[in-house]
Amino acid sequence: MDRELRLKFSKALSSMEGKNYIHSIIAYNAAATIEGFKPSSLMTFTSRGKDAAALWKLYGQGVCTDFSLDYFELKNEDDQIIVLFYRKKMLERHMSKKSNQPFMQRMGYGTAVDLEQKLQKLKQRFETLCPHEIGIFLGIPVEDVEGFISHKGKNCLICRYWKVYGDIKRAEVLFKIYDKARINMAEFLINLKTNILAEQA
Repeated sequence: MDRELRLKFSKALSSMEGKNYIHSIIAYNAAATIEGFKPSSLMTFTSRGKDAAALWKLYGQGVCTDFSLDYFELKNEDDQIIVLFYRKKMLERHMSKKSNQPFMQRMGYGTAVDLEQKLQKLKQRFETLCPHEIGIFLGIPVEDVEGFISHKGKNCLICRYWKVYGDIKRAEVLFKIYDKARINMAEFLINLKTNILAEQA
């Protein structure tokens, strides 16, 4: 996203309150999932600033209905809520990939048969740490997740939405797709805000 668009979107966000604000930040951050390019997106809502944590509790379910998104709360504390937004069928297909199975079994998911059981296991693991396998849920290639573990987060080839240790070309293609989804969503939300203000004038 270029600087001008980023500033316009930031200005639009700063003027929003309540449901409009939480709707917009979810739309932007989960844009690639909403558009069907990514199996899931992870967001953390805090009590700071506009208190997105409280807004999530009030309006979150309705926002997810608007976008036809499923969601799962991985952590819910007084000042922080971590939510996984996902497309159920897409995430089920991704989690069932043969290439992901050996790694997931090593992480303790061997007895987790369906997606709900996998999400519950992930939630248990989130109680004490941010587990490495969250990368698999988010659609990150397993070789990059394993590379991150073996290199302890260092010596990656490139770093954008995640640290890449495997196929750079594939990652760059995905990064461009995710960027475009966010740009499209930011432009849509800016235009929507502009039209609302025009109607109120």
